[in-house]
Amino acid sequence: MNKLYAKLLVVFLFAFAITGCKVDAPIYPEGTVPSADFLSGNAGAGTGGGISNGSTITYTIDGKTTTLKTAFFQVISPSQNPPTGNTQIGGGSDLVTGFSLTSSTAVAGTFDADIITVGTSVGSGTVTFTEINATGNGLKGTVKGSFSGKVTDFTTMTDKNISGSFSIKM
Repeated sequence: MNKLYAKLLVVFLFAFAITGCKVDAPIYPEGTVPSADFLSGNAGAGTGGGISNGSTITYTIDGKTTTLKTAFFQVISPSQNPPTGNTQIGGGSDLVTGFSLTSSTAVAGTFDADIITVGTSVGSGTVTFTEINATGNGLKGTVKGSFSGKVTDFTTMTDKNISGSFSIKM
């Protein structure tokens, strides 16, 4: 049970760190105006200033598939987090469908997904990173792969299987 509390504590700290960040207003080139799709949050990749950067996280839980088009990652090198480094991905904009995954690696391959979180569900599983190409303090580049595991929904105290994939470019 202590392991579960430790995972839950890490998730809360991760969520606290993310919600504490303030995004600066975008700066557009002189003479341009953002599209109506961008202002409403419905812009897709390549639409000029869209919320989506062409990144997605898709997961299936309880037979329902959810695709998040707002996604991010952070890759921490082994020199900063010995001995293996760490990769964290996340996405979504609300607590019900919000997603995060953390794994103790900074290279491509198949590894334990130490923490998988979806809404009020927390668990672990396996993640396969087919590509980890990060620069700029681990906040720019591309991270792609797939995952599967089991999460416990803390509102119903039931275990659920989860699987999905991600392709994040920042």
